[in-house]
Amino acid sequence: MNAGPIVKVSALKKRFGSGPLVLDGIDLEVNRGEFVSFIGPSGCGKSTLLRLIAGLTSASEGSITVEEVAPEKARKRMFFVFQDANLIPWRRVAENVELPLLLRGDDPVHRRECVARMLEVVGLAGAAEKYPWQLSGGMKMRVSIARALSVAPDILLLDEPFGALDEMTRDRLNEDLLAIRSRDPFTGFFVTHSVAEAVFLSSRIVVLGANPGRVTAVIDVPFAYPRQAELRESPAFLRLLATTAQALRAVRPA
Repeated sequence: MNAGPIVKVSALKKRFGSGPLVLDGIDLEVNRGEFVSFIGPSGCGKSTLLRLIAGLTSASEGSITVEEVAPEKARKRMFFVFQDANLIPWRRVAENVELPLLLRGDDPVHRRECVARMLEVVGLAGAAEKYPWQLSGGMKMRVSIARALSVAPDILLLDEPFGALDEMTRDRLNEDLLAIRSRDPFTGFFVTHSVAEAVFLSSRIVVLGANPGRVTAVIDVPFAYPRQAELRESPAFLRLLATTAQALRAVRPA
């Protein structure tokens, strides 16, 4: 992936209606190919910032640009993965993955080829004919990610997609997500409450304080991609984990 800014956030403020500021004075520049995680206490505006970048809500003040245009004009280059898999229960796995391609008007042959490839990428080639109710939570999230990747987005935004899963499943999906990204590159924005998850996945971690949300620290993650599970046991990982946890503790409400 070529280096270069893809998202710029300048003096951003956000409030809903006449309510208090949710985000205040956010400045951030993200280069193409980065994987940036947002961490911070509940209510600090992590998900709101993600939605602003995606163009799902608008700024109250300041600006956001995605490849030098407003986010709502760049939606075709982005895909948003929510906390829940949001699969359509009456559509089989392959049909759920196919849906954005169908809505985009792609021809049937391309749709079939793309769905087969995406299910292979996420390790669900054998589950194409299953319904969502037949899948585990981790498998449902794999389908959601396959659906997102089917349109080859330049930017993938993920709002705590693994938050409801057990730690072992979450760790495995973190590893799978990076493996997928190595084959199908994208610029990633990721919201999480897990410091370990942020350190394992990210090239940079943005720590947000609360009331209102402000950037209190930006932590560079020096580990090269691809990353393997053994990284979590290395002294360098554990040191950065401690540093990041300390930065997070510093902004938690008393």
